Amino acid sequence: MQDCTDLPTINRIKAALPAGLLILAGTIGLGAAELRPQPKPGVPLGVYLAGQKSSDALRVIAAADGRLVTFGGWLGTPIAVSDDPDFAAKLYRAGATLVFRADGAVGCADMTRSIEPERT
Repeated sequence: MQDCTDLPTINRIKAALPAGLLILAGTIGLGAAELRPQPKPGVPLGVYLAGQKSSDALRVIAAADGRLVTFGGWLGTPIAVSDDPDFAAKLYRAGATLVFRADGAVGCADMTRSIEPERT
């Protein structure tokens, strides 16, 4: 004879499984959309090169006509900006493994402005 004491628990899990999968898929989708680079000039982007050194990442940033802002964020990756709206695609063409938005890594800094030295 089958033990039926766990059947209500199993039925509850079966009923909640579609909702849990929907929440998981939605969270993954929102995370991917948030990290996807936008084609706007001055947006800070994180540049990750799998299995390579920071100097290689700097080479990729320079090849894509970008400027280094800082190191940090996820895995200590370099954060770069460019005035070119096609900067993310250029980074991929130059050899970047992953390019992601890094707005939070630079805080409220305005990356579109150039800093001019004071004239005396």
